Amino acid sequence: MRKERKMRGFTLVELLIVLLILGILIGLAVPRYLASIEKSKETTFCSNVRNVISSIEAWRMDTATTVYPDLGTLNDDIIKSATYFSQAPVNPYTGTVMTVVATTDVGTATKGVFGYGTTEGDLNYEIKTFPDCGIH
Repeated sequence: MRKERKMRGFTLVELLIVLLILGILIGLAVPRYLASIEKSKETTFCSNVRNVISSIEAWRMDTATTVYPDLGTLNDDIIKSATYFSQAPVNPYTGTVMTVVATTDVGTATKGVFGYGTTEGDLNYEIKTFPDCGIH
């Protein structure tokens, strides 16, 4: 008596169908994932900008002055100082410590640009960001 063995497994057609379904699911998921990563970078960037603005106001209270800091003071004495940040804010687009540039240098070529400038004898300041964080 000979026992017949049944071969168990998947046919080539079944495997191709499973791979096709997986490809379709990945094709739908990846664009949404990439969009959510971009949105999270923008949210983090704008949150860091708001934190820097708060630290500017804290600096003014600490120094008991009515004027706002210049660009060098903002970058060196506020952002990179342990007094206002336990850890310097990181630009999510570049992965480096957030560096503020002059508002005239804000362009739309690369994302993650934070521009700052003082006006009217340093009694006011102007902020421009790319992407726009809605700060006026």
